[in-house]
Amino acid sequence: MNSRYSKILLTFGLLFPFSAYSADKEIVLDNADSVEMEISIYNNSLGFVRDTREAGLEAGYNSVAFAGVASQIKPETVMVETPGAEIVEQNYNYNLLTPVNIVNESVGQTVKTAVYNEATGQTVFDSAKIIDSNYGNPVLQFSYGIETHFPGRLIFDKLPENLVSKPTLEVRLNNKDAGRKKIELAYLTNGISWKADYVAEIKSAGVLDLNGWITLSNDSGADYKNASVQLIAGNVNQVSEAAPVRPLMLARAMKANAESASMDAAGGAYPANEAFADYYLYTLPVKTTIKNQQSKQVSLFVRNGVRFEKEYRMISPLYVGINVSENEFQKQNPQVVFKLDNAAASGLGLPMPQGVIRFYEKDSGSNLQFIGESNIPQLADGEKADLMLGKAFDIFAKGRVLNVNKVSKDIFEADVEVAFNNAKTEEAVVNFEQNFNNNWEILSESQKSERKNANTAKWQLKLPAKGAFSLTYKVRITRK
Repeated sequence: MNSRYSKILLTFGLLFPFSAYSADKEIVLDNADSVEMEISIYNNSLGFVRDTREAGLEAGYNSVAFAGVASQIKPETVMVETPGAEIVEQNYNYNLLTPVNIVNESVGQTVKTAVYNEATGQTVFDSAKIIDSNYGNPVLQFSYGIETHFPGRLIFDKLPENLVSKPTLEVRLNNKDAGRKKIELAYLTNGISWKADYVAEIKSAGVLDLNGWITLSNDSGADYKNASVQLIAGNVNQVSEAAPVRPLMLARAMKANAESASMDAAGGAYPANEAFADYYLYTLPVKTTIKNQQSKQVSLFVRNGVRFEKEYRMISPLYVGINVSENEFQKQNPQVVFKLDNAAASGLGLPMPQGVIRFYEKDSGSNLQFIGESNIPQLADGEKADLMLGKAFDIFAKGRVLNVNKVSKDIFEADVEVAFNNAKTEEAVVNFEQNFNNNWEILSESQKSERKNANTAKWQLKLPAKGAFSLTYKVRITRK
Protein backbone atom coordinates (compact mmCIF):
# COMPACT_ATOMS: atom_id res chain seq x y z
CA MET A 1 0.00 0.00 0.00
CA ASN A 2 1.25 3.50 -0.79
CA SER A 3 2.75 4.90 2.45
CA ARG A 4 1.54 8.44 1.78
CA TYR A 5 -2.02 7.16 1.24
CA SER A 6 -1.78 5.03 4.38
CA LYS A 7 -0.82 8.02 6.53
CA ILE A 8 -3.64 10.14 5.15
CA LEU A 9 -6.17 7.34 5.68
CA LEU A 10 -4.97 6.70 9.22
CA THR A 11 -5.07 10.40 10.10
CA PHE A 12 -8.64 10.63 8.80
CA GLY A 13 -9.64 7.69 11.00
CA LEU A 14 -8.03 9.29 14.06
CA LEU A 15 -9.41 12.78 13.52
CA PHE A 16 -12.93 11.56 12.92
CA PRO A 17 -13.56 8.54 15.17
CA PHE A 18 -17.10 7.26 15.30
CA SER A 19 -17.27 8.02 19.00
CA ALA A 20 -17.51 11.67 17.93
CA TYR A 21 -21.02 10.92 16.73
CA SER A 22 -22.72 10.74 20.10
CA ALA A 23 -26.10 9.79 18.59
CA ASP A 24 -24.71 6.75 16.76
CA LYS A 25 -25.23 3.25 18.01
CA GLU A 26 -21.77 1.69 18.20
CA ILE A 27 -21.48 -1.97 17.15
CA VAL A 28 -18.34 -4.11 17.10
CA LEU A 29 -18.50 -7.24 14.93
CA ASP A 30 -15.74 -9.82 15.37
CA ASN A 31 -14.92 -12.83 13.17
CA ALA A 32 -17.30 -14.90 15.26
CA ASP A 33 -20.17 -12.73 13.99
CA SER A 34 -19.65 -13.91 10.42
CA VAL A 35 -22.62 -15.82 9.07
CA GLU A 36 -21.11 -16.40 5.65
CA MET A 37 -17.52 -16.24 4.43
CA GLU A 38 -16.58 -16.51 0.77
CA ILE A 39 -13.18 -15.98 -0.79
CA SER A 40 -11.94 -16.16 -4.36
CA ILE A 41 -8.19 -16.70 -4.62
CA TYR A 42 -6.03 -15.76 -7.59
CA ASN A 43 -2.59 -17.03 -8.65
CA ASN A 44 -0.88 -13.67 -8.17
CA SER A 45 -1.16 -13.25 -4.37
CA LEU A 46 -4.60 -11.70 -4.51
CA GLY A 47 -7.84 -12.61 -2.80
CA PHE A 48 -11.39 -11.31 -3.08
CA VAL A 49 -13.18 -11.62 0.28
CA ARG A 50 -16.96 -11.50 0.83
CA ASP A 51 -17.57 -11.47 4.58
CA THR A 52 -21.21 -11.30 5.71
CA ARG A 53 -21.83 -10.49 9.38
CA GLU A 54 -25.08 -9.95 11.26
CA ALA A 55 -25.98 -7.16 13.68
CA GLY A 56 -28.96 -5.48 15.29
CA LEU A 57 -29.23 -2.00 13.76
CA GLU A 58 -31.22 0.93 15.06
CA ALA A 59 -33.10 3.33 12.82
CA GLY A 60 -30.82 6.23 11.98
CA TYR A 61 -27.05 6.37 12.23
CA ASN A 62 -25.07 3.32 13.31
CA SER A 63 -21.29 2.96 13.66
CA VAL A 64 -20.21 -0.60 12.81
CA ALA A 65 -16.66 -1.88 13.32
CA PHE A 66 -15.55 -5.01 11.41
CA ALA A 67 -12.70 -6.42 13.49
CA GLY A 68 -10.30 -8.99 12.07
CA VAL A 69 -10.21 -7.93 8.41
CA ALA A 70 -7.03 -8.73 6.46
CA SER A 71 -4.02 -6.60 7.37
CA GLN A 72 -3.09 -6.56 3.65
CA ILE A 73 -6.52 -5.28 2.66
CA LYS A 74 -6.71 -2.83 -0.25
CA PRO A 75 -8.89 -0.16 1.41
CA GLU A 76 -9.76 1.55 -1.84
CA THR A 77 -11.61 -1.60 -2.98
CA VAL A 78 -13.85 -1.94 0.08
CA MET A 79 -17.62 -2.04 -0.42
CA VAL A 80 -20.26 -2.52 2.27
CA GLU A 81 -23.90 -3.29 1.58
CA THR A 82 -26.91 -3.92 3.81
CA PRO A 83 -30.61 -3.78 2.89
CA GLY A 84 -32.33 -0.46 3.65
CA ALA A 85 -29.14 1.34 4.72
CA GLU A 86 -26.89 3.95 3.14
CA ILE A 87 -23.13 3.95 3.79
CA VAL A 88 -22.03 7.43 4.88
CA GLU A 89 -18.29 6.86 5.39
CA GLN A 90 -15.75 4.12 6.07
CA ASN A 91 -12.31 4.07 7.71
CA TYR A 92 -9.62 1.43 7.95
CA ASN A 93 -7.77 1.37 11.30
CA TYR A 94 -4.57 -0.67 11.29
CA ASN A 95 -2.57 0.96 14.10
CA LEU A 96 -2.24 -2.35 15.93
CA LEU A 97 -1.71 -3.03 19.59
CA THR A 98 2.02 -3.83 19.71
CA PRO A 99 4.76 -2.89 22.23
CA VAL A 100 6.33 -0.48 19.75
CA ASN A 101 3.01 1.19 18.91
CA ILE A 102 2.13 1.55 22.61
CA VAL A 103 5.38 3.46 23.14
CA ASN A 104 4.84 5.50 19.97
CA GLU A 105 1.38 6.59 21.09
CA SER A 106 2.55 7.36 24.67
CA VAL A 107 5.19 9.98 23.84
CA GLY A 108 4.81 12.90 26.27
CA GLN A 109 3.20 10.76 28.99
CA THR A 110 4.65 9.75 32.35
CA VAL A 111 4.84 6.02 32.99
CA LYS A 112 6.05 3.74 35.75
CA THR A 113 9.39 1.97 35.35
CA ALA A 114 10.69 -1.24 36.89
CA VAL A 115 14.29 -2.47 37.15
CA TYR A 116 15.21 -5.81 38.70
CA ASN A 117 18.31 -5.73 40.94
CA GLU A 118 19.99 -9.13 40.71
CA ALA A 119 22.23 -8.41 43.71
CA THR A 120 19.32 -7.76 46.09
CA GLY A 121 16.66 -9.77 44.30
CA GLN A 122 14.29 -6.80 44.45
CA THR A 123 12.52 -4.70 41.81
CA VAL A 124 13.07 -0.94 41.99
CA PHE A 125 10.14 1.16 40.80
CA ASP A 126 10.33 4.73 39.53
CA SER A 127 8.57 6.99 37.04
CA ALA A 128 9.72 8.69 33.85
CA LYS A 129 8.41 10.75 30.99
CA ILE A 130 8.65 9.32 27.46
CA ILE A 131 10.20 12.12 25.41
CA ASP A 132 10.84 10.05 22.24
CA SER A 133 9.77 6.60 21.11
CA ASN A 134 12.99 5.96 19.12
CA TYR A 135 11.46 3.00 17.21
CA GLY A 136 10.50 1.14 20.40
CA ASN A 137 13.70 1.95 22.31
CA PRO A 138 12.34 4.96 24.19
CA VAL A 139 14.22 8.00 25.45
CA LEU A 140 13.12 8.51 29.09
CA GLN A 141 13.39 11.57 31.31
CA PHE A 142 13.86 10.64 34.96
CA SER A 143 14.20 13.00 37.93
CA TYR A 144 17.94 12.33 37.87
CA GLY A 145 18.44 12.72 34.10
CA ILE A 146 17.74 11.19 30.68
CA GLU A 147 18.11 7.49 29.86
CA THR A 148 18.57 6.38 26.22
CA HIS A 149 19.07 2.64 26.84
CA PHE A 150 16.86 1.91 29.81
CA PRO A 151 17.50 -1.66 31.03
CA GLY A 152 14.12 -2.19 32.72
CA ARG A 153 10.42 -2.40 31.93
CA LEU A 154 7.77 0.22 31.29
CA ILE A 155 4.39 -0.03 33.03
CA PHE A 156 1.42 1.76 31.46
CA ASP A 157 -1.70 2.72 33.45
CA LYS A 158 -3.90 2.37 30.36
CA LEU A 159 -3.68 1.62 26.67
CA PRO A 160 -3.81 4.38 24.04
CA GLU A 161 -7.38 4.71 22.77
CA ASN A 162 -6.54 4.61 19.06
CA LEU A 163 -4.80 1.21 19.03
CA VAL A 164 -6.69 -1.86 17.89
CA SER A 165 -5.92 -5.51 18.60
CA LYS A 166 -6.96 -6.52 15.05
CA PRO A 167 -7.08 -4.61 11.77
CA THR A 168 -10.52 -3.01 11.84
CA LEU A 169 -12.76 -1.48 9.20
CA GLU A 170 -15.22 1.05 10.62
CA VAL A 171 -18.37 1.98 8.74
CA ARG A 172 -20.94 4.66 9.51
CA LEU A 173 -24.31 3.95 7.95
CA ASN A 174 -27.76 5.50 7.96
CA ASN A 175 -30.31 2.75 8.51
CA LYS A 176 -33.95 3.13 7.51
CA ASP A 177 -35.66 0.41 9.56
CA ALA A 178 -34.51 -0.98 12.89
CA GLY A 179 -33.91 -4.71 13.13
CA ARG A 180 -31.36 -7.47 12.78
CA LYS A 181 -29.73 -7.35 9.37
CA LYS A 182 -26.94 -8.93 7.40
CA ILE A 183 -24.08 -6.59 6.45
CA GLU A 184 -21.97 -7.72 3.52
CA LEU A 185 -18.35 -6.58 3.41
CA ALA A 186 -16.33 -7.16 0.24
CA TYR A 187 -12.70 -6.25 -0.44
CA LEU A 188 -9.53 -7.26 -2.23
CA THR A 189 -6.48 -8.25 -0.23
CA ASN A 190 -2.91 -9.20 -1.02
CA GLY A 191 -1.07 -12.04 0.66
CA ILE A 192 -3.21 -15.04 -0.26
CA SER A 193 -2.63 -17.30 -3.25
CA TRP A 194 -2.86 -20.83 -4.59
CA LYS A 195 -0.89 -23.11 -6.86
CA ALA A 196 -1.32 -26.52 -8.42
CA ASP A 197 0.98 -29.52 -7.97
CA TYR A 198 0.72 -32.87 -9.68
CA VAL A 199 2.03 -36.31 -8.72
CA ALA A 200 2.49 -38.78 -11.58
CA GLU A 201 3.38 -42.42 -10.93
CA ILE A 202 4.51 -44.46 -13.93
CA LYS A 203 2.60 -47.77 -13.82
CA SER A 204 3.78 -49.33 -17.06
CA ALA A 205 5.05 -48.33 -20.49
CA GLY A 206 2.87 -45.43 -21.62
CA VAL A 207 0.51 -45.51 -18.58
CA LEU A 208 0.57 -43.44 -15.38
CA ASP A 209 -1.64 -42.45 -12.46
CA LEU A 210 -2.03 -38.71 -11.97
CA ASN A 211 -3.10 -36.88 -8.80
CA GLY A 212 -3.68 -33.13 -8.78
CA TRP A 213 -3.33 -31.06 -5.60
CA ILE A 214 -4.13 -27.45 -4.76
CA THR A 215 -1.93 -25.65 -2.23
CA LEU A 216 -3.49 -22.62 -0.53
CA SER A 217 -1.13 -20.13 1.17
CA ASN A 218 -2.44 -17.39 3.46
CA ASP A 219 -0.28 -14.51 4.69
CA SER A 220 -2.98 -11.85 4.35
CA GLY A 221 -3.23 -11.23 8.09
CA ALA A 222 -6.71 -12.72 8.61
CA ASP A 223 -8.35 -16.09 9.22
CA TYR A 224 -11.10 -17.27 6.88
CA LYS A 225 -13.25 -19.63 8.92
CA ASN A 226 -15.65 -22.11 7.38
CA ALA A 227 -15.23 -20.36 4.05
CA SER A 228 -16.58 -21.19 0.61
CA VAL A 229 -13.45 -21.12 -1.56
CA GLN A 230 -13.13 -20.53 -5.29
CA LEU A 231 -9.88 -20.51 -7.24
CA ILE A 232 -9.29 -18.36 -10.31
CA ALA A 233 -6.79 -19.74 -12.84
CA GLY A 234 -5.08 -16.93 -14.74
CA ASN A 235 -3.47 -13.64 -13.77
CA VAL A 236 -5.86 -10.71 -13.60
CA ASN A 237 -4.42 -7.36 -14.62
CA GLN A 238 -3.81 -4.89 -11.80
CA VAL A 239 -2.77 -1.28 -12.35
CA SER A 240 0.00 0.17 -10.21
CA GLU A 241 -2.29 2.98 -9.07
CA ALA A 242 -5.17 1.06 -7.56
CA ALA A 243 -8.54 2.07 -9.00
CA PRO A 244 -11.96 1.49 -7.41
CA VAL A 245 -13.62 -1.75 -8.44
CA ARG A 246 -17.09 -3.19 -8.04
CA PRO A 247 -16.37 -6.38 -6.09
CA LEU A 248 -19.98 -7.01 -5.08
CA MET A 249 -21.01 -7.45 -8.71
CA LEU A 250 -18.23 -10.01 -9.14
CA ALA A 251 -19.23 -11.61 -5.85
CA ARG A 252 -22.79 -12.23 -7.01
CA ALA A 253 -21.58 -13.75 -10.28
CA MET A 254 -19.16 -16.05 -8.45
CA LYS A 255 -21.80 -17.00 -5.92
CA ALA A 256 -24.16 -18.01 -8.71
CA ASN A 257 -21.37 -20.12 -10.23
CA ALA A 258 -20.71 -21.79 -6.89
CA GLU A 259 -24.35 -22.67 -6.39
CA SER A 260 -24.52 -24.32 -9.79
CA ALA A 261 -21.26 -26.26 -9.35
CA SER A 262 -21.44 -30.04 -9.15
CA MET A 263 -19.27 -32.86 -7.92
CA ASP A 264 -16.60 -34.47 -10.05
CA ALA A 265 -18.04 -36.57 -12.87
CA ALA A 266 -16.71 -39.71 -11.21
CA GLY A 267 -18.60 -38.90 -8.03
CA GLY A 268 -15.60 -37.82 -5.92
CA ALA A 269 -15.52 -34.64 -3.85
CA TYR A 270 -13.21 -32.72 -6.15
CA PRO A 271 -13.41 -29.05 -7.14
CA ALA A 272 -16.01 -28.30 -9.79
CA ASN A 273 -14.62 -26.25 -12.67
CA GLU A 274 -15.97 -23.94 -15.35
CA ALA A 275 -14.98 -21.15 -17.70
CA PHE A 276 -15.50 -17.70 -16.22
CA ALA A 277 -14.78 -14.29 -17.84
CA ASP A 278 -11.75 -15.53 -19.85
CA TYR A 279 -10.36 -17.29 -16.77
CA TYR A 280 -11.06 -20.67 -15.24
CA LEU A 281 -12.94 -21.06 -11.99
CA TYR A 282 -12.53 -23.97 -9.57
CA THR A 283 -14.97 -24.32 -6.67
CA LEU A 284 -13.96 -26.42 -3.68
CA PRO A 285 -16.76 -28.90 -2.91
CA VAL A 286 -16.80 -28.29 0.85
CA LYS A 287 -16.17 -25.31 3.08
CA THR A 288 -12.77 -25.03 4.71
CA THR A 289 -10.90 -22.87 7.20
CA ILE A 290 -7.74 -21.10 6.02
CA LYS A 291 -5.82 -19.68 8.96
CA ASN A 292 -3.37 -16.81 8.69
CA GLN A 293 0.21 -17.98 8.03
CA GLN A 294 -1.00 -21.38 6.96
CA SER A 295 -0.54 -23.55 3.89
CA LYS A 296 -3.23 -26.11 3.14
CA GLN A 297 -3.55 -28.79 0.47
CA VAL A 298 -6.80 -30.02 -1.05
CA SER A 299 -7.31 -32.64 -3.75
CA LEU A 300 -7.98 -31.34 -7.27
CA PHE A 301 -8.53 -34.69 -9.01
CA VAL A 302 -7.38 -38.31 -9.24
CA ARG A 303 -7.01 -40.00 -12.62
CA ASN A 304 -5.76 -43.56 -13.02
CA GLY A 305 -4.63 -45.20 -16.24
CA VAL A 306 -3.65 -41.98 -18.02
CA ARG A 307 -1.88 -42.68 -21.30
CA PHE A 308 1.25 -40.76 -22.30
CA GLU A 309 4.13 -40.97 -24.75
CA LYS A 310 7.80 -40.92 -23.85
CA GLU A 311 10.19 -39.33 -26.29
CA TYR A 312 13.94 -38.74 -26.47
CA ARG A 313 14.59 -35.42 -28.19
CA MET A 314 17.89 -33.93 -29.27
CA ILE A 315 18.44 -30.53 -30.85
CA SER A 316 21.68 -30.61 -32.81
CA PRO A 317 24.31 -28.12 -31.61
CA LEU A 318 25.90 -28.12 -35.08
CA TYR A 319 25.82 -24.89 -37.08
CA VAL A 320 25.50 -25.55 -40.80
CA GLY A 321 25.78 -22.33 -42.77
CA ILE A 322 27.65 -20.45 -45.50
CA ASN A 323 31.32 -19.66 -44.79
CA VAL A 324 31.40 -22.05 -41.84
CA SER A 325 34.41 -24.24 -41.36
CA GLU A 326 34.10 -27.84 -40.25
CA ASN A 327 32.71 -28.19 -36.71
CA GLU A 328 31.65 -30.97 -34.37
CA PHE A 329 30.16 -31.83 -30.99
CA GLN A 330 31.07 -34.53 -28.49
CA LYS A 331 28.77 -36.68 -26.36
CA GLN A 332 25.42 -34.92 -26.22
CA ASN A 333 22.55 -36.60 -24.34
CA PRO A 334 18.96 -36.28 -25.57
CA GLN A 335 16.23 -34.64 -23.51
CA VAL A 336 13.64 -36.94 -21.90
CA VAL A 337 10.18 -35.69 -22.87
CA PHE A 338 6.84 -36.97 -21.59
CA LYS A 339 4.05 -36.05 -23.99
CA LEU A 340 0.67 -35.60 -22.31
CA ASP A 341 -2.61 -35.26 -24.20
CA ASN A 342 -5.30 -33.63 -22.05
CA ALA A 343 -8.15 -35.51 -23.70
CA ALA A 344 -10.82 -37.95 -22.51
CA ALA A 345 -9.41 -40.59 -24.85
CA SER A 346 -6.14 -40.43 -22.89
CA GLY A 347 -7.84 -40.60 -19.51
CA LEU A 348 -7.93 -36.85 -18.83
CA GLY A 349 -10.04 -34.25 -20.62
CA LEU A 350 -10.42 -31.65 -17.86
CA PRO A 351 -9.02 -28.15 -17.27
CA MET A 352 -5.62 -28.32 -15.58
CA PRO A 353 -4.16 -25.18 -13.97
CA GLN A 354 -0.47 -24.48 -14.42
CA GLY A 355 1.87 -25.90 -11.82
CA VAL A 356 4.66 -28.41 -11.25
CA ILE A 357 4.31 -32.09 -12.12
CA ARG A 358 6.60 -34.62 -10.41
CA PHE A 359 7.18 -38.10 -11.79
CA TYR A 360 7.85 -41.29 -9.82
CA GLU A 361 8.54 -44.85 -10.94
CA LYS A 362 9.30 -48.14 -9.19
CA ASP A 363 12.72 -49.70 -9.64
CA SER A 364 13.45 -53.41 -10.07
CA GLY A 365 13.04 -53.87 -6.31
CA SER A 366 9.56 -52.27 -6.37
CA ASN A 367 10.89 -49.19 -4.56
CA LEU A 368 9.30 -45.95 -5.70
CA GLN A 369 11.89 -43.47 -7.00
CA PHE A 370 11.67 -39.82 -8.03
CA ILE A 371 12.67 -39.49 -11.70
CA GLY A 372 12.17 -35.78 -12.40
CA GLU A 373 9.81 -32.85 -12.51
CA SER A 374 8.64 -30.26 -14.99
CA ASN A 375 6.55 -27.12 -15.20
CA ILE A 376 3.19 -27.81 -16.76
CA PRO A 377 1.36 -24.93 -18.46
CA GLN A 378 -2.33 -24.30 -17.97
CA LEU A 379 -4.08 -26.86 -20.17
CA ALA A 380 -7.61 -26.57 -21.46
CA ASP A 381 -9.53 -29.69 -22.44
CA GLY A 382 -7.93 -31.00 -25.65
CA GLU A 383 -4.54 -29.27 -25.28
CA LYS A 384 -1.23 -31.12 -25.31
CA ALA A 385 1.95 -30.60 -23.30
CA ASP A 386 5.58 -31.64 -23.77
CA LEU A 387 7.10 -32.09 -20.31
CA MET A 388 10.91 -31.97 -20.07
CA LEU A 389 12.30 -34.20 -17.31
CA GLY A 390 16.04 -34.01 -17.87
CA LYS A 391 18.54 -35.83 -20.04
CA ALA A 392 18.90 -39.53 -20.76
CA PHE A 393 22.03 -40.89 -19.08
CA ASP A 394 22.50 -43.97 -21.27
CA ILE A 395 21.84 -42.49 -24.71
CA PHE A 396 24.38 -40.15 -26.29
CA ALA A 397 25.58 -38.91 -29.64
CA LYS A 398 28.46 -37.12 -31.31
CA GLY A 399 28.43 -35.38 -34.68
CA ARG A 400 30.42 -33.33 -37.17
CA VAL A 401 30.15 -31.33 -40.37
CA LEU A 402 32.63 -32.42 -43.06
CA ASN A 403 33.32 -32.06 -46.79
CA VAL A 404 32.07 -28.48 -47.07
CA ASN A 405 32.00 -27.63 -50.79
CA LYS A 406 31.30 -24.15 -52.16
CA VAL A 407 29.13 -24.47 -55.26
CA SER A 408 28.83 -20.72 -55.95
CA LYS A 409 28.97 -17.42 -54.09
CA ASP A 410 25.67 -18.05 -52.33
CA ILE A 411 25.43 -21.85 -52.41
CA PHE A 412 27.41 -24.58 -50.70
CA GLU A 413 26.95 -28.23 -49.81
CA ALA A 414 27.99 -30.09 -46.67
CA ASP A 415 28.11 -33.68 -45.49
CA VAL A 416 26.99 -34.27 -41.89
CA GLU A 417 27.46 -37.36 -39.74
CA VAL A 418 25.89 -38.02 -36.32
CA ALA A 419 26.65 -41.25 -34.43
CA PHE A 420 24.27 -42.46 -31.71
CA ASN A 421 24.86 -44.99 -28.93
CA ASN A 422 22.19 -46.71 -26.87
CA ALA A 423 23.33 -48.42 -23.64
CA LYS A 424 19.78 -49.40 -22.68
CA THR A 425 18.62 -53.00 -22.72
CA GLU A 426 15.65 -52.03 -24.91
CA GLU A 427 15.21 -50.19 -28.18
CA ALA A 428 15.03 -46.39 -27.93
CA VAL A 429 13.51 -43.89 -30.38
CA VAL A 430 15.26 -40.53 -30.64
CA ASN A 431 13.84 -37.52 -32.46
CA PHE A 432 16.83 -35.62 -33.79
CA GLU A 433 16.43 -32.07 -35.09
CA GLN A 434 18.81 -29.85 -37.07
CA ASN A 435 18.22 -26.14 -37.57
CA PHE A 436 19.34 -24.29 -40.73
CA ASN A 437 19.44 -20.51 -40.88
CA ASN A 438 19.15 -20.22 -44.66
CA ASN A 439 17.25 -21.93 -47.46
CA TRP A 440 18.10 -25.61 -47.37
CA GLU A 441 17.51 -28.86 -49.18
CA ILE A 442 18.46 -32.40 -48.17
CA LEU A 443 20.16 -34.00 -51.17
CA SER A 444 20.75 -37.44 -49.68
CA GLU A 445 20.35 -39.14 -46.32
CA SER A 446 20.75 -42.52 -44.66
CA GLN A 447 17.26 -42.27 -43.17
CA LYS A 448 14.28 -40.28 -44.39
CA SER A 449 13.71 -36.91 -42.68
CA GLU A 450 10.69 -34.67 -42.46
CA ARG A 451 10.48 -30.90 -42.67
CA LYS A 452 9.32 -29.82 -39.22
CA ASN A 453 9.16 -26.15 -40.25
CA ALA A 454 10.88 -23.71 -42.60
CA ASN A 455 14.15 -23.86 -40.66
CA THR A 456 14.23 -27.39 -39.20
CA ALA A 457 14.72 -30.94 -40.42
CA LYS A 458 13.65 -33.80 -38.13
CA TRP A 459 14.64 -37.48 -38.09
CA GLN A 460 13.00 -40.22 -36.01
CA LEU A 461 15.75 -42.72 -35.30
CA LYS A 462 15.33 -46.20 -33.81
CA LEU A 463 18.39 -47.16 -31.80
CA PRO A 464 18.79 -50.90 -31.18
CA ALA A 465 19.22 -52.17 -27.62
CA LYS A 466 22.86 -52.08 -26.56
CA GLY A 467 23.67 -50.84 -30.04
CA ALA A 468 24.64 -47.90 -32.24
CA PHE A 469 23.20 -46.06 -35.20
CA SER A 470 24.79 -43.58 -37.59
CA LEU A 471 22.88 -40.84 -39.42
CA THR A 472 24.49 -39.26 -42.46
CA TYR A 473 23.09 -36.68 -44.84
CA LYS A 474 24.14 -34.14 -47.46
CA VAL A 475 22.51 -30.71 -47.40
CA ARG A 476 22.58 -27.83 -49.86
CA ILE A 477 22.47 -24.35 -48.27
CA THR A 478 21.46 -21.28 -50.26
CA ARG A 479 21.92 -17.79 -48.87
CA LYS A 480 18.60 -16.00 -48.36
